[in-house]
Amino acid sequence: MEKCVVWGMVLNPSFIVFFVMSLLGTILVLLSSGLLGMWICLELGFFGFIPLLNGKTVGENESAVKYFVVQSIGSGLLLFSFLIISGDYLMLEVSSTQRVLSEIVMVLGFMVKLGVFPMHFWFPSVMSSASWLSCFWLSITQKLGPFWALGGLGLSGMVLSGLMSAMVFTSVVGAFGGLAQVQFRPLLAYSSLGQTGWIGLVVMLSSELFLYYIVLYSLLLVGLLLGLNSLNSYSVSSVAGWGLGKGLLFWLFSCSFFISLSGLPPLAGFAMKLLGVLLLAAQYPLYLFILIGTSMVSLYYYLSMFISSVVYVGGSKFVVSDGVVVGSVGGFLIVFGIMNWLGGLPMFMLSAVLVL
Repeated sequence: MEKCVVWGMVLNPSFIVFFVMSLLGTILVLLSSGLLGMWICLELGFFGFIPLLNGKTVGENESAVKYFVVQSIGSGLLLFSFLIISGDYLMLEVSSTQRVLSEIVMVLGFMVKLGVFPMHFWFPSVMSSASWLSCFWLSITQKLGPFWALGGLGLSGMVLSGLMSAMVFTSVVGAFGGLAQVQFRPLLAYSSLGQTGWIGLVVMLSSELFLYYIVLYSLLLVGLLLGLNSLNSYSVSSVAGWGLGKGLLFWLFSCSFFISLSGLPPLAGFAMKLLGVLLLAAQYPLYLFILIGTSMVSLYYYLSMFISSVVYVGGSKFVVSDGVVVGSVGGFLIVFGIMNWLGGLPMFMLSAVLVL
């Protein structure tokens, strides 16, 4: 019986069980109101994802072990802080110093789980050996719950300022870390770190607009990973040959997802960055200035990659019959590509309306 493989993962009953378990944990976090209940849901999503991250190769198994160790440390810090905070509700004597300390430990736990600077070291290492589906899950689903929890904590004072500064430094690390990458998975890992800074600041200011940002980011990442998986492409140097094998539209759509993630207008990715700009402009202009600078760095190496591929294929002949419509994957890529190119303007307007 032929195996069904999606984004490098074999679909079997155990995969479906753990996939649903991980997804259910994330959904329940969004619906949780208590700290301990939220922690249990985070752990449900975490334990459901570990078997999905594990694979046949030594690299995938090492990534799964690293992820397990790091997330266990983060979970321990969160549980410790939640138990101290819960002392207020149990009418135990909790001093103001203990309460502040528990908030700091709790924020550190979330920073470990999300891969926020200076606890970001594990993220590129884990993602560099993961399947494409695991890359998406690491960048989106596994971060959704912790971000949502952070946004609902109502942090203030020095704890909030420290967390927001760490988010900004995470974007700086993501931007400059991507400059030296020659493989797509580490490049996507640093791109995700760059987005983490933007997402973290947005969720601190508005939990509702955070969901809008994460939906846009998810659509762009799905389109990009569809193209990479279809091309079976792992090296940045292979971008130049994309158009020769699949056609002009396939090459154009696939490259545009990278550029869109950096926030270049009029692509849909600019709507995400516009949302952050409008939220941060009045209250945190310095943070905004640094984040825009990191986006320019990301745009530089994405455009360099795009321009080098244009030069390479400039004298080549594209074959229309080998174009983008290649089965269901090609159809999905067309849909996401059109959304990226033509959905930019309405998304800009929606971002402005939601913020203003």
